[in-house]
Amino acid sequence: MTRRISLVIILLTIAFKALAQQDPMYSQYVFNGLIINPAYAGARDALSTTLLYRNQWANIPGAPQTGILSVDAAIKNQKVGIGFIAAFDKIGVTSHSEITGIYSYRIKFASSSLSFGLQAGVSFSNSDFTSVNYSNSGQTDVAFQNNFHNVLPNVGFGLYYASDRFFAGVSIPQVGGYTLQNIINHNAENAQLDLANHYFVSTGYLFNLSPDIKFKPSLLLKYVKGAPVEADLNSIFSFYDIMAFGISYRSLSSVNFLAQIKVTNQIYIGYAYEYSTTKLNTFSSGSHEIMLQYFFDFSHPKIVTPRFF
Repeated sequence: MTRRISLVIILLTIAFKALAQQDPMYSQYVFNGLIINPAYAGARDALSTTLLYRNQWANIPGAPQTGILSVDAAIKNQKVGIGFIAAFDKIGVTSHSEITGIYSYRIKFASSSLSFGLQAGVSFSNSDFTSVNYSNSGQTDVAFQNNFHNVLPNVGFGLYYASDRFFAGVSIPQVGGYTLQNIINHNAENAQLDLANHYFVSTGYLFNLSPDIKFKPSLLLKYVKGAPVEADLNSIFSFYDIMAFGISYRSLSSVNFLAQIKVTNQIYIGYAYEYSTTKLNTFSSGSHEIMLQYFFDFSHPKIVTPRFF
């Protein structure tokens, strides 16, 4: 059974390589919008540093594992945001890493703001097919005779509108895909990797249920060509600005449980558990995410509590 599962993962890897480089999807983007929208850079008016590790489909050999470091801050009278993301993703014998720089510009209104964000970076993809042990008969398969390596630039953009209670965003974290390859490789028909455009639309509202309890329902719609539209329905409760707990439903995929604890005014720790609603739950105990965040505002002599979104 283990061999069969490993082979399935490898075949999925090949499919991803041939059709589209899918962006990893996280549950705790509800606490850090930068990982889905570059226009979010500087939105918290503080230096924000986030470390996140995701172990997807635990107990399945070769299942995806993802790590990400993001940093962003607001500068120039809070009108400009800058950010940086370094990410690593591995599934089976295929790994993908990227480094991205982010810039945003914010237009402030009386009680809200609109931000425009751009990001640019470089991605590295590697598939170690020659390491696959697929046969005991000594026969060879040409599909596993060569390793795959590719380096590609990627660009993206987004819009983010926010007030004290409402937010909405639209983003395409990577733009170009097949066309970008054609420009770089001059022959995209022979390219082994297609960077597919991913489209995100998000919105949410903050309700004050009492002076100490807040409720934030939110929605994230995701689309990539060749796949059905996916929706995340999130419900997050915050207590005394110290703890946040919530539940999320990801259509066609999972039910997610989230928690965030304020350790100090600067340090927050988050955890998310995903229970698959697909047949994968027969083989996996679920997916896990751990997140560590650090906040500091250089423009004030004291540390400030970051916004709830």
